[in-house]
Amino acid sequence: MTTPPVLEPVHRPEDGELVGHLTAAPCDGGWLAHAVPGTPLRTFPTREEALSFLRSRGLALLAGRWEYRPADGGGPRTAWLVEARPGAVVVRFGYDPAAVTLTGTELGRLTPA
Repeated sequence: MTTPPVLEPVHRPEDGELVGHLTAAPCDGGWLAHAVPGTPLRTFPTREEALSFLRSRGLALLAGRWEYRPADGGGPRTAWLVEARPGAVVVRFGYDPAAVTLTGTELGRLTPA
C-alpha cells in the first residue's frame, strides 16, 4: 500500500488565505501544485514556479468548470465546485441542484476542465 504524499499548504502572503498545496513530484524531481482540496493540478520544474502559480491562479481555478470521471467507467461529467476545503469538495453536476461531497480517491477523479 502506498502512503499518500504529505501536502504542504501554500498561503497568499497578503492575507494568509490558503490557495493550494505543494508536493515533490514523485518521478521527475519537479514540484506538483495541488488545488485547495488536494486535487493535483500541474507539475513545475521548480518550487518557486509552483508557488507562483498557486498564489496567482490557485483560488481562481476553483471558480471554473471541472470534470469528474466516475469510477464505474461512465463518461465524464461537468462539475461545479460549491465548496472546497482540504481533503474534500462539494460539487454540483451540470444543472442538477443536488450537491455531492467528494473525498479520498474521488478527488483524484476531478480535474479542471
